[in-house]
Amino acid sequence: MEIRNLMTFLRVVELQNFTRAAEQLGYCQSTVTIQIQQLEQELNVKLFERIGKKISVTEKGKEVFQYAKEIRNLVEKITYTNTEQNHMKGQLCIGVIESLLCCDMKEILSVYHKRYADVELIVKTNYVDELIEMMIHNEVDFIFVIDRPLYHKEWVKPYMKKEEISFFAHYENDLVKKEKVSIQEILKQPFILTEKGISYRKELDEYVQKNAIDFKPFLEIGDTKIIVELMKKGEGISFLPNMVVSEEIKNGTIQKINVENWNVVMWKQIIYHKNKYVTPQMSAFIKMLMEMQQNVLIH
Repeated sequence: MEIRNLMTFLRVVELQNFTRAAEQLGYCQSTVTIQIQQLEQELNVKLFERIGKKISVTEKGKEVFQYAKEIRNLVEKITYTNTEQNHMKGQLCIGVIESLLCCDMKEILSVYHKRYADVELIVKTNYVDELIEMMIHNEVDFIFVIDRPLYHKEWVKPYMKKEEISFFAHYENDLVKKEKVSIQEILKQPFILTEKGISYRKELDEYVQKNAIDFKPFLEIGDTKIIVELMKKGEGISFLPNMVVSEEIKNGTIQKINVENWNVVMWKQIIYHKNKYVTPQMSAFIKMLMEMQQNVLIH
């Protein structure tokens, strides 16, 4: 039996699409079709039901899928045996939200590359929901997100760290000088926000909807760096994780607004699927991140 046919079968099932599987594997679609047909002939089972353009996995196909995942894990363990004994090589693919990429990930990726220069780093950014789908479909090794604590019986979460989400403005803004500001008052201000769909943005949107408040930001943009630069010029306020403006808080250009009876806390989390073989590259990344958060990392 050809291992590559099993690997192709896995990608088709995980992505639920022959075309996308072919693109990711670097094959033409006809090659994927032939490999699946060969596997069906070797096993003497029908792996997929094809109705028009839609495919679904048969019951036998689901059984084969479970065995194929075990085989892939064994292949990966064999592949990485020498890597664990010698210097690290291979690839690490991380799914991350943009806010983390602009803040924590800059230093993390830099330190990781210095330690493991032969590991190819691939970073994919998206919203939390989309990143979860990518993890489930094995398109990334793990995801690094900010959200409410996320749990699922199929997921493993080796890392969690609390992150406060707050309102911020230029240091000369009248609101930062007040001891307390009501949420009603702050929502009357000109806002620059991340796009809808971002985990912490949802918290604000849900409050606005629940209380039927007429609220509309004057700018929505996915790049938090631009939001910070605009705030530094005094052009509006925003609602962001504290880490996004940590440098600006230190140098005094941006300050937190103390909002009455408003406390939003989320968590930075690393998550991977329980069926995922944890490669040495993944283990090294998680260990390094924990060291950095404890301020014991030696550069």
